[in-house]
Amino acid sequence: MIDSHALVGSCAQVGKRVHLSAAAQVGGVLEPLGAMPVIIEDDVLVGGGCGIYEGTIVRERAVLAAGTILTGSTPVYDLVHERIYRRAGEAALEIPPGAVVVPGTRAVETERGRAWGLSLYAPVIVKYRDEKTNRAAQLEDYLR
Repeated sequence: MIDSHALVGSCAQVGKRVHLSAAAQVGGVLEPLGAMPVIIEDDVLVGGGCGIYEGTIVRERAVLAAGTILTGSTPVYDLVHERIYRRAGEAALEIPPGAVVVPGTRAVETERGRAWGLSLYAPVIVKYRDEKTNRAAQLEDYLR
């Protein structure tokens, strides 16, 4: 299901039963040589205004809340498993299966960053799909 104003770039790979909400952008890549495409696996829900760009794999059944931005160089903070997902060398950034990712921020820990009260964008995994998430996603089936 693709809502209005969604954009899918060339060479992006989008799986089955994916919902791209309004104004979602899925990057693709033709060049430079060696650049990585975006892959969105089956049954993923991409919220409105999300951006998924070069070097990112979103595994099956993940949910990206509205406004989430992912790139190959964006660290993703997993509160459930207490780890940080990063792109490793030539491998893509991978969002785990069933992860529910929301936009968040993290404090800038330098002296000047603290003095100025700065924070940086940081996507956060707040949970993994459960019955409540599945019921909300089931509405998608009815709409189709």
